[in-house]
Amino acid sequence: MIKLKDLYERFEFAKGDEYQIQGTTNSMQEFATHIKNLPEEIGSIKVTNSTLSFTTSADDVEFKNKFTSADKAKVIKIIRDLSIEFKKKKDPIYQYELRSYFGTLGNRTPAENKFYISLKTKAKDDFGDRMSRGEMGSLD
Repeated sequence: MIKLKDLYERFEFAKGDEYQIQGTTNSMQEFATHIKNLPEEIGSIKVTNSTLSFTTSADDVEFKNKFTSADKAKVIKIIRDLSIEFKKKKDPIYQYELRSYFGTLGNRTPAENKFYISLKTKAKDDFGDRMSRGEMGSLD
């Protein structure tokens, strides 16, 4: 039986599809190349600027309207800087992920969607697991 989460985790960037926006990779270089190749017409893209396991919108940087080459360079710099910081904390990023807030998967995700970047590390996963089991106390 395939769990829905496993199905999403296996989704990777489709090579050669100009409309492919969403996906995951374990390679910083592949992710940076993908960001560089994204269309300018993206609705918005949001990336965290923090290595904390739990971040708020105050930790996010959002790029709206045209996603210019200068914006792409800023996103790549943020991700590279975070990769270095996570390595210093001995919790390296094992997956770089670009997703739509609308949850659409597939090769023809509309570029006008709003997207976010997620960086996965073991410590972040462990924190999420503890939160889901209620080990961190009430969310109220």
